[in-house]
Amino acid sequence: MPFFFSKKKNINSLTYLRQMEALYAKLYDKYTKLKTKKLSELDKINKEQEVKFVNCVTAAEELIQHLQKENERLSSQVDDLRSELYSIRSSMDKQCAEYQNLLMEENQKNKALTEEVERLRKLEQEGIFSCSRHNKTDNEQLSTPHEAQTESEELCGRTHKRKRHSRSETEDMIIPCGNGHDTTMLGEPSKDLHKEAVSSGALLNNQQPECCRRIINRSGGAVNDSFPANCMFQHLVENLVGMKFSTVTQSEGICISAMHQSSGYSFSLTWVESGGTKEAEFVYRTLSLGTFDRVAPDWMKEVIIFSTTMCPVFFDRVSRVVKLHC
Repeated sequence: MPFFFSKKKNINSLTYLRQMEALYAKLYDKYTKLKTKKLSELDKINKEQEVKFVNCVTAAEELIQHLQKENERLSSQVDDLRSELYSIRSSMDKQCAEYQNLLMEENQKNKALTEEVERLRKLEQEGIFSCSRHNKTDNEQLSTPHEAQTESEELCGRTHKRKRHSRSETEDMIIPCGNGHDTTMLGEPSKDLHKEAVSSGALLNNQQPECCRRIINRSGGAVNDSFPANCMFQHLVENLVGMKFSTVTQSEGICISAMHQSSGYSFSLTWVESGGTKEAEFVYRTLSLGTFDRVAPDWMKEVIIFSTTMCPVFFDRVSRVVKLHC
C-alpha cells in the first residue's frame, strides 16, 4: 500500500510539472510576441521621430542659411545707406556754402543797388531843379521880345555899313534884314515863336486831365515847369503795381519807364500806334534785372510786343515774379 501511494504521488507531480511547463511555454510565447510587438512599435516610433528630427534639423539649417544671407544683404544695404547719407551730407554742406556765398553776393548787390537808387534819386532831384531853373530862364527870355528887336536893328546897321564896301556882299546880307520895315518883320517872328511855344505848351497842358495839368504862369501865359504835375492816376497805378513810373517822349512814341525800387528791376514800355483799325501795341524792353538776374524767367529778358488788351496779363505776371522773389 505505501508503495502504491508513493507511485501515484510521483505520477501526479510529473503531470503537474508537465502542465506547468506547458503553461510556462505559453506564457513565454505570449511574452515573446508582446515583446516583439512592443519593440516593433518602438522602432516605428523611433524611426518616425528620427525622420521628424532630421526634417527639423534640415529646416533649421535652411533657416539659418537664409537668415545669414538676409543679414549680409541688410548689412550691405546699411553700408550703402551710410555712404549715400555721407554723400548727401557733403553735397548739402557744399550747397549750403554756395547759398551763403550767393546770399552775401545778393546782399552786396542789393546794397550797391540801394546806393545807386539813392544816387539816381539825388541826381533826379538835382536834374528837376536845374530843369526848372533852365525853363524859368527860357520863359524870361521869351517874355522879352524887345531884346530880339534891338539885336535885329544892330544887325541891320552892320549890313548897311558893309553895303558901302561891296555891293555884291550887300545884296547877300541885306536880304534877311532890309530897312526899318524888315527890322519890324524880324522882331515879329520872335514874337510869333514865343506865342507859338506858349500856345503849344498850353494846348498840351489842356489835353492833360485836370489832376495832371501844370500851373500856368499868369504873367507871361507860359507853362511854368517849376511846378511839376501831381498826377493822381500815376500815384494810383504806382500803388496798384508797386513800381515807380515815368514817361519820356521818343521818336518811336511815348515811352513809359517802370522801376521796382527794392530789387532794382526796371523796364520800358513804348507805345506804338498801329495803322487802320488795328489797336495800339506796347514794346517791352528790359533796362535792368537788378536782384532778379539769376531767378528771372526767360521772357523777362527778351523784347516782347503785346496789345493794350494784354496789359492786365503782363502786369499780373510781373507782379507774380516780384512777389515770389521779394
